[in-house]
Amino acid sequence: MITSPLVLLIGLSLLPPSTVQESEIVVRGRLKPFRGDTAFATLTVARPAIEAASSLDEALKAQAQASLFRRQSSLSANPTIQGMSLRAIAPSGAGRALVTLDGVPQNDPFGGWVIWASVPVDAIDRARVVRGAGGGAYGAGALTGVVDLDLSPTQAGVSGGLDWGDSGTWGAQVNAGLGGVGLHYSRALRYGDAAVRSPQRGAADEGVFGDDEAALATWRTEVHRHNLTLMAGRYDSRRDTGLSGATARASGHQYAFSLTRPTADTGDGYRLQLWYRDSDLANRSVSVLSGRGGTTLANDQFATPAEGYGLNAAWRHENATGEWEAGIDVRRSDGRARERLRFVSGMATRYREAGGRTELAGIYVQASQRLDQVSLTAAVRADRWTATRGFRRETELSTGASVLDLRTSDAEATVVSARLGITRQTGPQQWRAAVYNGFRPPSLNELYRPFRVGNDLTEANSALKPEKLNGVEVGWRYAANGISIDLGLFHNRLKDPISNITIGVGPGTFPTAGFVPAGGILRQRQNAGEVRAIGLELSGRWQATERLILTLSGTLTDAAMSDGDPALAGKRPAQAPAYLVSMGGNYQLGRTRLGADWLFIGESFEDDLNRQRLSPASRLRLTAERSVTKTLSLRLGVDNALDADIPVQRTADGIISYDNRRAMMLSVRYRP
Repeated sequence: MITSPLVLLIGLSLLPPSTVQESEIVVRGRLKPFRGDTAFATLTVARPAIEAASSLDEALKAQAQASLFRRQSSLSANPTIQGMSLRAIAPSGAGRALVTLDGVPQNDPFGGWVIWASVPVDAIDRARVVRGAGGGAYGAGALTGVVDLDLSPTQAGVSGGLDWGDSGTWGAQVNAGLGGVGLHYSRALRYGDAAVRSPQRGAADEGVFGDDEAALATWRTEVHRHNLTLMAGRYDSRRDTGLSGATARASGHQYAFSLTRPTADTGDGYRLQLWYRDSDLANRSVSVLSGRGGTTLANDQFATPAEGYGLNAAWRHENATGEWEAGIDVRRSDGRARERLRFVSGMATRYREAGGRTELAGIYVQASQRLDQVSLTAAVRADRWTATRGFRRETELSTGASVLDLRTSDAEATVVSARLGITRQTGPQQWRAAVYNGFRPPSLNELYRPFRVGNDLTEANSALKPEKLNGVEVGWRYAANGISIDLGLFHNRLKDPISNITIGVGPGTFPTAGFVPAGGILRQRQNAGEVRAIGLELSGRWQATERLILTLSGTLTDAAMSDGDPALAGKRPAQAPAYLVSMGGNYQLGRTRLGADWLFIGESFEDDLNRQRLSPASRLRLTAERSVTKTLSLRLGVDNALDADIPVQRTADGIISYDNRRAMMLSVRYRP
């Protein structure tokens, strides 16, 4: 299954990434991107690619092979599996990549996942991706890399758009700017197909549905050579993911204060940022009846209030040949899940509450130096992580009697991470090499909250340790005559990956978890040995003519479990595809811009034992945009244009769920 995409990657290696050179990025209100990052696999997903995709995470998948835990996009995925990972080493619902907006972490304070609909897409100017772990400013959570989102510049006046799709889908975006104040608002309703199809489909299965609303306000001003930025946002997102009665709703707010003195005038600058996030998740899980004749409510997680607080500060010095930066990063998360469970005849018989607190404090220093054609970069970071106040209580609703009262032991860890990189520039070519290590601490969700999907149960584990990754990579870049290429090889070792490990098969009654029905699986989050991954990355962009641009990007990853449970040795981590390859192009035909992006997804497995196979798939997206006037444009987008079958989930009893069929969207955009 891997051979043909490998041949395709090598054969088309002269067609490359839709990236922006790092030297071109200047963001008002922030320190410049660290020059030393060029020693790693970096790229920038520009605004046009974000606008052309159906969602921000789909744009990142096409350009940087980023992925959510499962194959579908955030438009239909449950919030708890929207965490992002890079390089397909071992995807996770919590995500193994750190996502930031203007420096503020977007990973949920309770679960680590990212609600991609929480920020209006028009508020995002570009996404800067740095793949690979390491010390420095990114720190904890950036295990397989970081996705750093930049805010759009404030534009005076009003702009926006309307979207109309099939099956009643619609969306609206409004943006307004006055002085230094920017306002962004979006609302979208999306209707999709039933995830399970005939002949397996039954009364239990229904169409997927999404309802998203988000608002973001920013204020930027300059005071005595300092840039001051205030940011405030809120969101509300709902997902019906294909089973009757299974509904998830996520909501929250974020606020941030940033004060920056750029380095342009004196070579010295700094940035201070304070941020706060809160979130709440309501998630109803159902049990599927025999023959998929219906569902019964199995778990009602009606509230998951969580709060995150953070402070980061950095001092930067730079000159013509080098730079250094020192900083601190402090974060705290508090949260708990409240749920009703063990339903009998439609009534809950038990109440559960579980949660705790995690804290992180880190210090770092990083530097880079250019020596003629060679540039060196190094960073070291030390973090102290603690998990405290952990608890899990269960009571009988009929009597109020306590049936479970767990007070988990506190946990702590001190982790030192570092990275070292070197580049050599010779004309249009650049060679690079790097070594690094990094870590991701377990989330409150992984530590304390069990969950259920259909008839499958997954238990929490308060004894989890932070995941750690060691890696080495080498690469080659070329940019000249309308061609840019970035080719890289990496070898990563992920130690103690937090995985959902099978510990029982239904029907049966198990300690703590209780009854698992027939066809169900009992899993527990565990630190599962080690994952070893070797991969090839390629991205390229070719300006073939004045009107035609061709692009290619792809990652091939050979990942396998080792040094843990003998039953898992040699198995591919769950949901880790063998390859992700994207080919695309844009052609300017008069006032009409035609675009295409074809994504190929390799074989993966639903489970840790590699028994539930998800076959290779592909998705073709076509767009056509035409300028009607200087300020008004029309765009037609066709997602999954070939109406391909894209399996996204497979249960233990062989029921397959699929991503949406072909869908069309007509959009009108107004930009003064």
